[in-house]
Amino acid sequence: MPASQFLNLPRHKQEQIIQASLSEFAEYGYDLASTNRIVERADISKGVLFKYFNDKGALFSYVCEMSMQGYFVTIPREPTDDLFQFIRRTTLYKMQFIRDNPLTYQLLVRVLKEPQHPMYAKVIASQFSLLEQFTDDLKMVLRQDRLRPKLTWRHVMNFMTWVGFGLQEKYMTSIPDVVDERLEQSFQPIIDELNIYLDILKFGIYKEVQE
Repeated sequence: MPASQFLNLPRHKQEQIIQASLSEFAEYGYDLASTNRIVERADISKGVLFKYFNDKGALFSYVCEMSMQGYFVTIPREPTDDLFQFIRRTTLYKMQFIRDNPLTYQLLVRVLKEPQHPMYAKVIASQFSLLEQFTDDLKMVLRQDRLRPKLTWRHVMNFMTWVGFGLQEKYMTSIPDVVDERLEQSFQPIIDELNIYLDILKFGIYKEVQE
């Protein structure tokens, strides 16, 4: 967490520092990011920056938290009681979030492509807590009385989590590092495969047998 002096700044001044830091970390990654360039972009002194944040690591963690939480937490709020519509709407929302926040996407990809990096691993671990809101929303959509006997929402949640991590591992190396004209084309195979797994979840794997 930043020092109280930072949190007491006017909101626009906080945003100025966060955006300057986000631009630097997105472009250079954690290791090559320069606090000298950050303070120049933010129009503050280095002494002031380190009065707000103990070190570069604390600044990086906070910038990741503030910039990425919209991707992991904010989801479309249109009412629906259909799990598959809910997931597809959420997927479309995330794609729009990426288009609207190219620097956040660039930083997120850096983090996900190097999960063994000590700082990036901390960021990834911290994002799991942000998924709690998604889980709560999913529970509201996925009512127990609509599931087969002995099947719970937790089984469905586990299935979707494993599918999500599997798709991430499969396609991570092929997605672009920045938001450009390749974005839509590179993400389409992911969306197509996700729809296949959603159909498996909804209809099963066997052909319908006519009695």
